[in-house]
Amino acid sequence: MPEKKKKGKAVLFLTPVTVLAVCAAIITAIGYTPFRQAMNYANVIFSADIPHEEVSEIKYDTKEVEDELDDGSKIVYPSFGAEYATLKIESIDLEAPVIWGDTSDLLQNGVCQYTGSAFIGMTGNVVLAAHCNTFFYHLGEMQPGDTAVLTTSYGEFTYRMTEQVFFKDTNNEYLYPTDEDRLTMYTCYGNLLGPTEDRLAVICELVEKKFYE
Repeated sequence: MPEKKKKGKAVLFLTPVTVLAVCAAIITAIGYTPFRQAMNYANVIFSADIPHEEVSEIKYDTKEVEDELDDGSKIVYPSFGAEYATLKIESIDLEAPVIWGDTSDLLQNGVCQYTGSAFIGMTGNVVLAAHCNTFFYHLGEMQPGDTAVLTTSYGEFTYRMTEQVFFKDTNNEYLYPTDEDRLTMYTCYGNLLGPTEDRLAVICELVEKKFYE
């Protein structure tokens, strides 16, 4: 076959492939944020029988991503393992860093957010966990009406405690996404020295959402 014909066929083959690759890249870029959010919620839906600690071993993005919500508010999706907020609960004299991800290693460094929960500032259930012998040692002392404040680089969010619940570690009911803004904080219960199946959770409702300009 003549050299020119070979080159012509190669160009005809490569051109559609190149166009498809470019289109795929554009679609991926546009759909990145919705896909990321959907994966977080899917993580909860399909993990009902998996212990929370195992689910949280999944790694997500390695860098922060800025985004804009439907109402125009700015938000920052944190990288896995990053400290992206501060939790302050005056009634139990707690001020601690909030880390995105809840592996056993990260739980040594602060209050950790379950990666299947809503990002702080988004509508839904924000789920935080910490050890009962460190950061959440006094969590069970919170009373209905007490407030918890989450402060991020993009806003401040205040929640008020409504109830305290007890559940087993295999029960993911309190980790599920919700239609209303909620803060769920949980820890081990009944054994400060070793593993336990029992969990204590404090459920809070949102009372103020303040995004920075």
